[in-house]
Amino acid sequence: MEYKINVDKNNRMSVVFQELNKMREDPERCDFKILVGSEKILTHRNILSANSKYFEAMFTHNTKEKQSGEVTLKEIDHVCVKKCVDYMYSFEISSPYEKLGDLLHVATMMQLHEVCDGIIELLEENLDPESYFVTKKLSSMYNLKLLEEKCDEFALKNFEEISKLGDFNDLSQMEVAKMIESKKLKASEEVKLNAVLIWIKFDSEDRSKYANDLIGLVELSKVSLGCRRHLIENELIINKSFDLLSRFSISVMDSVNIKPIKLMETTTNAEAIVVFDEISGHLKCFNPADKSWTRMQEMNQEMKKGRFSAVTAGDFIYVLMEDKSVYRFKYSDKDANWERMADMLENHGSSPPAVVYKNWIYVIGGHDGCKTAIVEKYDLDLNVWTKCCHKLRPTRWSEVIAFQDKIYSFGGNSSKGYINAIDQLDPETGIWTYISHMTNARGYVSALGIGEEIYVLGGFTDEHKYFNTAEQYTPHEDKWKSLPSMLIPRCWFRTFAIKGDNYAVGGHSSSGSLEIYNIDENKWKIIAIPEGVKLKIKDAVKILHKT
Repeated sequence: MEYKINVDKNNRMSVVFQELNKMREDPERCDFKILVGSEKILTHRNILSANSKYFEAMFTHNTKEKQSGEVTLKEIDHVCVKKCVDYMYSFEISSPYEKLGDLLHVATMMQLHEVCDGIIELLEENLDPESYFVTKKLSSMYNLKLLEEKCDEFALKNFEEISKLGDFNDLSQMEVAKMIESKKLKASEEVKLNAVLIWIKFDSEDRSKYANDLIGLVELSKVSLGCRRHLIENELIINKSFDLLSRFSISVMDSVNIKPIKLMETTTNAEAIVVFDEISGHLKCFNPADKSWTRMQEMNQEMKKGRFSAVTAGDFIYVLMEDKSVYRFKYSDKDANWERMADMLENHGSSPPAVVYKNWIYVIGGHDGCKTAIVEKYDLDLNVWTKCCHKLRPTRWSEVIAFQDKIYSFGGNSSKGYINAIDQLDPETGIWTYISHMTNARGYVSALGIGEEIYVLGGFTDEHKYFNTAEQYTPHEDKWKSLPSMLIPRCWFRTFAIKGDNYAVGGHSSSGSLEIYNIDENKWKIIAIPEGVKLKIKDAVKILHKT
């Protein structure tokens, strides 16, 4: 019979780890090094593996770090790395408040979940108007939904204090709008209006275009008449804008209960297709409702001479050129001219693969003359490009679309020739994942998402030339379904969904044609081009057309 001997396990564990920690002072007794900048941190593989899934994965597989006995960590704070390593030996960790963001970055990378939870708790406990902006940014960066909700609640309760701080002016238009229009916002209409005006005047040259929409979220009839009169007389943002003067004037009449005698006629928006016509050098708008064509703005000289890709974002059409230049114009304004925006950071070829997701334009991989894995995104509010996480492989001629909060890349040409891969980007985390494959390896396909399905059409390979295939892909089931083939084989073309129909527009070998697929009828038919209208479509976008 054996008798259990009582020992102080906690004390013994503490002594053992203290001794292990002392061993780190002797290089001969350590078997792994962490290099951060000019710093060298000595440690033990088993301690790292036992504490961190990040290191466990590194040592489980035959990695170069496992073989060399060292890992180099770049663009990371060496003090925070040392604190995390020390924690693995002592189970204690502390940090100045201003370093919590850097420490969260390291702890997240090393998958030290208890440290992450402790940092999040500290951030929540110390949430105040001054710390709100940093905490909100961290919660968004690391997808901390609960902390982000706490920040949102705090901002709505303390809006007046937050709106007076300089960091408020760094918020995006969408973030300001979300606060102003929230029914939970604890602030008077005058406080809301003042915050909007301060935010706009911080960069009035660029932000004046948002004035009408943002001020429209304020219930002006609840702002004092004296305040409204002062703003009409003295605020240039308001008295130089017909729309805002009209809005303020109507609010005054509402306050004194003057009702309109006759309602103005209203306009409705319907979806339409705009093509870039190489023959005329102009944009032309096709209205599916009445099959009519309308001539729009002229392309600039760079667009007439070169290749490009185009996307629609809000009221603007953006054009991305081979030389990295970017142009836009407001398509709802008949007198609008092309405006030069910030250039892309990298070369993506003749027709940069681009897609709009929320408030950004993503450019992913390359096209003619450029095979690359580079991804960058453009902030529509700030007119700034930033680099993102690279694709899984360098490609050209891939199709990219946004669908259900993810971005997809279909096929293309890689170092091994044409591929059938479907890669998925989570824009919130910046992580690329391989999810499935197309039935055929090819490039130049066109794709669009409707409901729960993605439609993948056409394409090209050196062997099979042009495809006229049409297929339906359901991502959550990873299933493919064949559809009736297009009437014309197409590659390097656009597809759009309008009122239950799919439109295939142009293409490398079919630049003067359009055809339509009716989902209910399950068949394609050619759209007749009116006599006298000749097209050579370089690209196409979908817009909201006023009728």
